[in-house]
Amino acid sequence: MKTWQVLKLWGIPFYIHPNWALLLFLFSWSISNQVNFTSGEIYDMQDSWFIGFFTAFLFLISILLHQIPHTFISLKEGVKIKNITFFFLGAISQIDKDCQSAIGNIKIALVRPCSYFLTSLFLFLICYSANSNEEIIINILSRVAILNLFLGLFNLIPFSTLDGGILFKSVIWYFSGSKNKGRHLLNRLTLLISFVICLLGIFLSLNSNFIFGLLISIIGLIGINSSKSESQFFKIEKILKFCKISELNLIPLRKLEFDLTLKEFNKISKNNIEQKFQYYFITNNGRWDGFFTDESVRKVPLKKWETTIVGNYKKPINEFPRECSDTPLWKIINKLEKTSQGLILIVNSLGIPQGLIDRNKIGYFILDKIGFKLSGELRNKLKIKNKYPLGLELPKIIKLMQKNGDL
Repeated sequence: MKTWQVLKLWGIPFYIHPNWALLLFLFSWSISNQVNFTSGEIYDMQDSWFIGFFTAFLFLISILLHQIPHTFISLKEGVKIKNITFFFLGAISQIDKDCQSAIGNIKIALVRPCSYFLTSLFLFLICYSANSNEEIIINILSRVAILNLFLGLFNLIPFSTLDGGILFKSVIWYFSGSKNKGRHLLNRLTLLISFVICLLGIFLSLNSNFIFGLLISIIGLIGINSSKSESQFFKIEKILKFCKISELNLIPLRKLEFDLTLKEFNKISKNNIEQKFQYYFITNNGRWDGFFTDESVRKVPLKKWETTIVGNYKKPINEFPRECSDTPLWKIINKLEKTSQGLILIVNSLGIPQGLIDRNKIGYFILDKIGFKLSGELRNKLKIKNKYPLGLELPKIIKLMQKNGDL
């Protein structure tokens, strides 16, 4: 859905999502319905909607303005921001580079809640010193102040998507020296809070407001699912960083002798249809000498197949992408993304070829490691050439790890 640009600061465009129009209406309607309930039935419908609309409007404007000091501090701490889009009661920043220090992240996490609190205090002071005849303006400003105070406190909850979550994991990082320790502890805390929210929703559904309680329970369930996904993400990161290619079962090499004729090779390839278009590796007197594909056969007239040997059409083995068997998985994946073959030749410490590796092998190794085991039959059905199984976006995960300084 198309977004609207409302501001551009420090070269960063600020967008609002169209759902803000819906949010403005819902807030206006909700607040207008509460005006007389909280103020003693003193306003008519027109005044109630006036108060509701301008309270909602000023509150949404304040959310946008609070992002400005947050963005300024983020930039000062080395964060590279591409753009910012406002959804409902928060903003999503498209970031090219994160802050690389714990103290920097603490500053970034604190600036927005502090901005809410200062705004709330400022508005309360205006209401306190205002003329009592300006009751509608006082009513609006006091409500905006209360909403800012609430959102500031809400943002400090140590939940993964809130400033409080960033603050929590950054403080752990600062005192422990381990960035990942803070992330792991925050994920556990998010799971605990999500369970509490879910139970609260069930309680409200059974004893008070069913619809409201149901919505609260759904928020809790989303948090639980998000926490579990994050746990799986941690496992994948650990596998990519610490597991080496030697732990995988490699694809066996298809060996051909240097002096094998093309006619004999054609018989071999026909008997191994599943190996068609795979790479074959040439040995000469027990030494690895090069590689060969059956595409080379097409260049040779059929009448010459009996006298032409595969060795005449081999390519130097050094031209095939290769990596040592003690290379970590993330480096192998990065190299795979740069190869046209979709395969890497794995060699031992002496440079002797051991086998081949492709995206399927790596993907299923990782799925097995995180406990997501698939049968051989299902793997064959899901197998897509040069693709990671089940849509695993391993290159993106590696880029994120590099951006966060984890690699």
